Formats: sequence, structure tokens, C-alpha cells
Amino acid sequence: MFSRLPVPLSVIVLVLGVAGTIWGFVEYNNPTANLIGLSIGLPLLLGGAVMKAVELKPVPPLKAATDEMLLLREQQATDIQIQIREDITKYNYGADAHLDTALEHLSLKGATDAELPRIAAYNEEKTEDGRYALRLRFNTPKVPYKKWERSYEKQMAGFFGRDVEVAMTMPQKDVVDIVLTTRQPDADTKNTGTEAAESEAETAA
Repeated sequence: MFSRLPVPLSVIVLVLGVAGTIWGFVEYNNPTANLIGLSIGLPLLLGGAVMKAVELKPVPPLKAATDEMLLLREQQATDIQIQIREDITKYNYGADAHLDTALEHLSLKGATDAELPRIAAYNEEKTEDGRYALRLRFNTPKVPYKKWERSYEKQMAGFFGRDVEVAMTMPQKDVVDIVLTTRQPDADTKNTGTEAAESEAETAA
């Protein structure tokens, strides 16, 4: 409900808290209005401040998606790609990092929750053979690349599902890219479909 608000939810709560508190003080000589204003305004003010302190801002794209890319996303993006992109491009509250649960499940954390890898950016791409790919770029100073390699070899393919191919690179020190590419239909499936079509054609003839 609040994921696509034009301003962060924390700001809305803060503004309501400030407005209620000010109204309570303005109505100082009216005990009822004063009590209502302060009893509503102060908790909202404090709550908004707490939300702002734990706020995770949307992850920025490496480059803006073109119309062609938007069409490719609509045509090919899998449920997991859509879910991840929507999660990292909205404000989040109370999480240690974007995709923190997924990172912990993949054994990608340091000694404490504060040492989880952080998504620095993402990018939507088109592969040479025309497939949609979602690139996730992580800053990972506390999680060594060997740990990423172990997770990649043992967990990632199964975790992200059969509909995507998972690739991993290290473009620079303490930075890891995970690329989720829409999987092409299996060759066996293609062959089965071709054989069925040929069989139907022969029957019709």
C-alpha cells in the first residue's frame, strides 16, 4: 500500500507528528484540543524519527531503463526478477539491508548483521542473444569473495529458481555482481514442440 508513495513514509509520519504537536501547543488554552494534539503528535514525531533512522533508501540504477528495456522486462522478466527489483527500488524499514533474508539464507554475512553485503546499484540488461538480465551490484568489504564462490557453487542456482541463470563476477575489489538472466527454453522442449508440429503436419497431409 505504501511502497509507491511519492515521498518516504517516514517523512509523512514526521510531518503529521510535527503538525499534531504544533496544533497541541497552539491550543494550549483548550485542554481537550491540547491533549489530543500532543497525544497524537508526539508519538508520531518520535515514530517518524525512528523510521527515518532505520530507513533503507531505494537502490539506484546504473543507468535508466530505455523503452526497449521496459518492453523486454514486460515480456521476459520472471517472478523472482520482478520481486527482487521491486524490493530494492522502494523504501524499506526495519531491515538490516536490502534482501537481508536472502543474503543470510545464502550464507553471505559477516560476523554481525551490520556486516551484510549492501546493494550499491542494479542494472537491467539485454544479453547478446536477446534475453532479459537483472544485475545486482554489491559492496562487500566484510564478506570475502571465497565465501561468495562457495555460495555460488552450492546454493545460488537453486535459491533463485529454475527460470533464471545465475552468473557472478568481481568487477573490482570488494564489489560483486550477481546477474540473473532469464533462462531460454530447454532444447528438449524445443525439439519436442518441433516434432509434435511435424507430426501434426504429416497427419493433416
